[in-house]
Amino acid sequence: MIRKLAQPTEHDALQQGSFQPLQQTDFSSLQHAPFLKGLLKPFKGKGELDLLAEQCRVLEDSLKALAQDRVLAQATRYPFTLLPVRLTKQATSAGPVFLRWQQTGTRAMGVQLWRDLVAAARTPTSLLQDLHALELQRIALNMQISLVHTIGRQAAECAEKMAQADTAYRERLQQISTSDNTANREEA
Repeated sequence: MIRKLAQPTEHDALQQGSFQPLQQTDFSSLQHAPFLKGLLKPFKGKGELDLLAEQCRVLEDSLKALAQDRVLAQATRYPFTLLPVRLTKQATSAGPVFLRWQQTGTRAMGVQLWRDLVAAARTPTSLLQDLHALELQRIALNMQISLVHTIGRQAAECAEKMAQADTAYRERLQQISTSDNTANREEA
């Protein structure tokens, strides 16, 4: 149930006020510049890919912290607590944590809940701009978390494949060395 809020004038109705979107300064502490420069280069071995995978894990954790500490912290305060739909975090089986819209008191989730909330005549017009800003922020953060998680997972898988290739190569070299040693002893 939505508690009734005073309806502002039409000019005031679409002014954003309760939610402050993330700014570039929020991302400045994340080490994304070296990460992006290091992504497109000739990887020479498993170690470099392990490093990339670790950078992705650190960056993903930092993005999750931004989602929790900056976005959810705002979305779980007044006036958003008056709404029947909440922004929550949901951990997936693959590992990442995403922001989702959830019906209060149920397990129903999804962007359709947000659409219904925005379309509802009972939703105060004073919150429409904030709800829109929250949804845009949710979409962007989820994309960033998904991309970083995927790149990290791919880097870890690539590192493992390179390790397997190195092992097969060393085994073959060992066979050659053993074969050459045996041939040299037989000649002597």
